[in-house]
Amino acid sequence: MDGNNISDDVKNQTQIEKGRCFMRNIMSRICIVYFLASLIVFGADAQINPVYQKMLQNGWKYPFENGFRKLTPPEIDTEFLASMGYNDTTVANLKKLGVDLIERWKKSTVWDEKNRTALSDCIIIGTVSRIEHPFGEKFWFHTLAYIQVEEFLRNDYHLQKEQIPVLIASGPTGAGETMMQMGEDTLSVGEHVLLFLSASSLITFAANNNMRDLYDYLINDSVVKFKIGAKYDIRDGKISNKARERNLPEVRDEIRTVVTALHRIPTTDK
Repeated sequence: MDGNNISDDVKNQTQIEKGRCFMRNIMSRICIVYFLASLIVFGADAQINPVYQKMLQNGWKYPFENGFRKLTPPEIDTEFLASMGYNDTTVANLKKLGVDLIERWKKSTVWDEKNRTALSDCIIIGTVSRIEHPFGEKFWFHTLAYIQVEEFLRNDYHLQKEQIPVLIASGPTGAGETMMQMGEDTLSVGEHVLLFLSASSLITFAANNNMRDLYDYLINDSVVKFKIGAKYDIRDGKISNKARERNLPEVRDEIRTVVTALHRIPTTDK
């Protein structure tokens, strides 16, 4: 009888151990699946904003790790051009086309359409489709305008012909007041416009002005948002702003010349 009891105990213990091994295998597989899923999610988050990823590839570094660092205008220029992947060779070759990117912060710099093309990462012709004011007092920007694109003249992020979001500082603050930024280009629904836009300058603007909340919002947003470099109204085949008026076909050709040259110029040192 004692022998039978021992045998039964051994069988029971063996079954219990098998059950434990089975559960350990199940738990191990669950952990592996969870780990792989975490890697996928982390990878998606790490690559969520194509502008920021391109800036990182060009050597841009998160600016708030060691505290805010106030830059001089020439330093801001240097960092912005580097964020776009431009080096000394790029700047020198563009200068041969009449595009001078050196010390562009000086008031004497000529802000013609060739220069604006080199300093933009998106240039569009389109119509303002809607205006929103979603931020309140959260950010320095108070207006979000959407442009229905008819034509891309420069499109660094391979966007589709859809509504492109543009941030504007002027607008309702959410506290019953309206902010007006002096000299800023604003947009109204129905306007037919040529816009020189930059997503990278929007991110560097937030960094250089210690706007960490805005900076983190931009780099973690899957939707690329832009800042206006220049706005031109389009009417009867001509473009115009506060300073000048030109024929649209002529400006379109100039833009394409600079964009074509940029595609042929190495923009990173090997």
